[in-house]
Amino acid sequence: MADLVAGAHASLSFENCIFDDEDLSGLELEGLLFSGCSFLRTCFTRAHLQDTVWQRCKLSQSDFSLADLSSARFRACDLHVSKWLGTRIASLQIEDSKLSAAVFNETRGLDLRLRECKLVGATLRAISFRKQNLVQLDFSDADLGGCDFQDAVFEGGSLRGASLRGTCFKGADLRSVELGSISFYDLNHSFQGACLSVEQAVGLVSSMGVRVQ
Repeated sequence: MADLVAGAHASLSFENCIFDDEDLSGLELEGLLFSGCSFLRTCFTRAHLQDTVWQRCKLSQSDFSLADLSSARFRACDLHVSKWLGTRIASLQIEDSKLSAAVFNETRGLDLRLRECKLVGATLRAISFRKQNLVQLDFSDADLGGCDFQDAVFEGGSLRGASLRGTCFKGADLRSVELGSISFYDLNHSFQGACLSVEQAVGLVSSMGVRVQ
């Protein structure tokens, strides 16, 4: 891979290639296109992946720790149980993809864009989604501790069972998202200034044992 990229005179594309269990750490792969490729358990630690495009790729258990994925784009990919520890994610876009049990921690850079993704049980620590339109994001049972959703607009999706300690929803429009039950602590600290529907408000109060008539 390193020799092929080094000798290329133009951007390379890979289609239906298999890189399972490979160590691609530290490689300079900027601007490459991967379509229908398999990277199961592949290590991308400290790799340079800026402006890469990934379409319909299998990346389960891949490790992007300390890699640079600035302005990279993933579409219809399987990224469940992937690791993003200390990863540069500035302007990273992930759409219509599976990120269940993925771990984002101490990531660097702003403007991570997620759309129509399954993030069940994922860990997303202290990531900013401020003022974004969040379309069909399933955060069920996810750890969203310290995330910033201020002034964000949720279009569908779910927060059922999510951990929300230190999360900010000030000014967020949550009327179309599934909330599930919210603790009194989270309601008092995380949801101040958020916009809820009447049905959601009644459901939250009822879940606390208060009868609404």
